[in-house]
Amino acid sequence: MKLEPIYTEKTECRDCYKCVRVCPVKAIQVQNGSAVVAHDRCIFCGKCVDVCPAHAKKIRNDVSRVKQLIKEKDHVFVSLAPSFVTEFTGVEDNLLIALKNLGFSGVSETALGAEIVSMEVDNLLKDKDTQYLISSACPTVVEAVRKYYPEILPSVTELRSPLGAHSLMLRELYGENIGIVFIGPCISKKLEADRNVGLPDVALTFRELISWMSEQGIDLKRPETLLGTNADFMNDPLNSWYGLSSHNEKSSEPLEFLPFLAAKSTNYAQENGMIATLVAGDVELQDITTSISGTKEVLDSLIGLKTLSGEESKSLPLFFEMLSCDGGCINGPGCVGKTASVIKKVVNSRFTRKRLSMIEHMNRSQKVFSSSIQCTYDSSSLENKIPQKPAGYEIEQALRKLGKADDSERLDCGGCGYNSCKEFASAYLAHMAEPEMCVAKMRKQAQSKVDMLLRTLPMGVVIVNRDNRIIDCNAQFLNMFSEITYEAEDYELGKISGRDLKTFIDLDSDFAQVFTGSHSVRHQKYESSERIIEITLFSIDDRRMAGALFQDTTKITKNRDAVMRRAEDVIQKNLQSVQQIASLLGENAAETEIMLSSMIDVFESPGS
Repeated sequence: MKLEPIYTEKTECRDCYKCVRVCPVKAIQVQNGSAVVAHDRCIFCGKCVDVCPAHAKKIRNDVSRVKQLIKEKDHVFVSLAPSFVTEFTGVEDNLLIALKNLGFSGVSETALGAEIVSMEVDNLLKDKDTQYLISSACPTVVEAVRKYYPEILPSVTELRSPLGAHSLMLRELYGENIGIVFIGPCISKKLEADRNVGLPDVALTFRELISWMSEQGIDLKRPETLLGTNADFMNDPLNSWYGLSSHNEKSSEPLEFLPFLAAKSTNYAQENGMIATLVAGDVELQDITTSISGTKEVLDSLIGLKTLSGEESKSLPLFFEMLSCDGGCINGPGCVGKTASVIKKVVNSRFTRKRLSMIEHMNRSQKVFSSSIQCTYDSSSLENKIPQKPAGYEIEQALRKLGKADDSERLDCGGCGYNSCKEFASAYLAHMAEPEMCVAKMRKQAQSKVDMLLRTLPMGVVIVNRDNRIIDCNAQFLNMFSEITYEAEDYELGKISGRDLKTFIDLDSDFAQVFTGSHSVRHQKYESSERIIEITLFSIDDRRMAGALFQDTTKITKNRDAVMRRAEDVIQKNLQSVQQIASLLGENAAETEIMLSSMIDVFESPGS
């Protein structure tokens, strides 16, 4: 069974709920403390992968599939996303050489497919009476509409994505039997490849490519590592395409993509880039188009479009360019570089202007592309429909089960990852959340257990900080070391917090050894004229705090002394009795011996 593009390594999950917090559609299901991706709800935006501190959310690695494809196919081509220029700035030419060295037959720009898509959108926008349209370029946006807003799915342009169009173009140019591998910043392109077999065959992220090159010892910033790992490279007649001679010297010919360079559509990688490629007849584009980027902004826009009536929708712009990643594909989750978005936009725009100036002086012998890029997007293929939100009374019942019976317990703190307690209750009803996710509730329970333990222990307890200031104590401690002789209430105990321990008992030197010594547990004895107390001192939280247990052993000690005295008395009496018995036994033995001796004498006398 093939893994989904995003999956969870359960053994590495640390139940921090950070993924729940950032997931725009709350497609994270918590099971037995582990947060797993619910693929039937996921839109594959990749935000959970970016924020997971334990790296438990992972992107499926498809490098092995690409290697197998290269072995099986005579020719495998790369469809390279236009954002490559912001990920590999300054080493673009070396990237082409490296890809050839990894075994690819050629590299073509996905932006060529974008040109085809833009032409088709232009044709759609020529009809001024058409209802608003949503671009189908971003597979995450399409997935969000399919799963969460199927009512507006008819508004999504029934056109393949730039990647789908480019894959059709490559197969038309180089044959149906070629292999096609997309390389770019997008995780959801893996989903597109899984669903549209051969368009492309496999999708890799820039992250996977960089890892693969590293395994092969290829460093794009070190030209000497670009050649030699593939023995057949220097004998390949396609070397001229890369501007390399058999003597490993660069020729004067520039490096080029197959079958030709993309132009304006290289700007597709950033927000508003698609709109910049449109013509739309003689209509002013700013009046009929709008660009939206960022998952939250996209989802908010989809909610707004869903609520519009038919008449209201006629007043909207004709075309919405929607991109899931903030600022566009240049900030995709499959990127490795951490360059600021503003710098990436500048780099991408300059690259596009450079391409446009090059195209003006170049003869682009384009082969006419005849394949249709029409397709349909529907939600009928969804196996598990996302359930409707529960009714208000159901949420209310769930809140009570979760220990949130009234408003004072509904803090909406967001610790569970949900924006409100009601959202949390709704997720709980959908079996997406567990009661233990409520931080406030768990903290309250933990505090209650500690308080109950402190209050019911038959011995005194005190907890102090490193300055020997009391953090907490119980009534038994106060009974031992203060004038309080009754059961102190909680509010009275609260007043003790912050006071110097010396007010009750001086253990500064003893606690100092617990905080700084090699032993985290010490045993002491406190004796006065009235009582004897056994003390056990121990460190807490890696010696940031310390505690002490006090057990009054006065009665035990006195009882033990009394028992010992009584035992000694008994022993003395027993000794006296033994001595008396021994004495009596001795006198009786002497008398018997005299009697027997006299009798023997009588019998031994003559005539007796």
